[in-house]
Amino acid sequence: MTKLLLTAASLMTLTLIWTACSKSKSSNSNNSNMTLMTQAIWKYDTSGIDLNKDGVVDLTDNLQACVKDNTYQFKTDSTVIVDEGATKCNSTDPQTATYSWSISSGNPAILKSDATPLLASGLTVLTLTSTKLTVYKDTTVQGVSIWYIFSLKH
Repeated sequence: MTKLLLTAASLMTLTLIWTACSKSKSSNSNNSNMTLMTQAIWKYDTSGIDLNKDGVVDLTDNLQACVKDNTYQFKTDSTVIVDEGATKCNSTDPQTATYSWSISSGNPAILKSDATPLLASGLTVLTLTSTKLTVYKDTTVQGVSIWYIFSLKH
């Protein structure tokens, strides 16, 4: 189980660089998703492993403070600004970095970014409201199929 947690934590670290999306059934879902994504700066809420893929974190991870204090500002020009916050994990990292992002209008919506190869393949949006964004990556760790869930809040 320790190896599973460590592998999932590594996956989460990649996922942290980027996160966001939405579910919507309306024909204007992409506009709604864009509005919800860009209305305010997002910050870390929770993350962990969902063993039975029911959308509930079963095993929380212990992220470093230098990751938890990062913020994510999604902009309408399809860029996202990631701010390292007060504590950097690597002192030589820039305070902010800008990446591109997109969100699909499908249900579920898929969030993509050029920040990492993992994000380029997309994250599935579980929840997107005016105050909460939850995405997941369906993955296999040591032969076990899991969701890695990552949530942001305003």
